Amino acid sequence: EMLVGRSPFYSYGTDQVSLFKRIVQVKYNFPPGGVVNDTAQDLIQRLVVRRVANRFGCLARGDTDIREHSWFSVIETEKLLKKSIQAPWIPQLKDPLDASHFDSYKHVENEPPS
Repeated sequence: EMLVGRSPFYSYGTDQVSLFKRIVQVKYNFPPGGVVNDTAQDLIQRLVVRRVANRFGCLARGDTDIREHSWFSVIETEKLLKKSIQAPWIPQLKDPLDASHFDSYKHVENEPPS
C-alpha cells in the first residue's frame, strides 16, 4: 500500500465486505507495469501469508529474516536500532498537535453513519 498508494487487496468496484474477504483469503495483486519491483514483490509475498507458521518474521529466524531481506539492504539496521540515522525530513510543527502535514478528512467526519 505504501509503495503504490492503494491496498493490494482492493479491486475496482469492491465493497467493504468483499475487500475484507479478499484480505482474509489473501487474494491480492500487484499493479501492472513493474511498479512494484521483484525484490519488493518477494518480500510482500513472504509477509502476506495466511498461515502464521509460514509467514516471514514468524519462522525460526524471526525478524532476522525480514531485516536481512534484500529489499532492506540499503538500511543500516544496527544504526536504525540505535536511532543514530539522520531523518531525511523533519517537518516544521506549529505546536504538538499540528496535523497540517496530513490529509484532511473533515468531509468524512461530518457524514452520517451508514
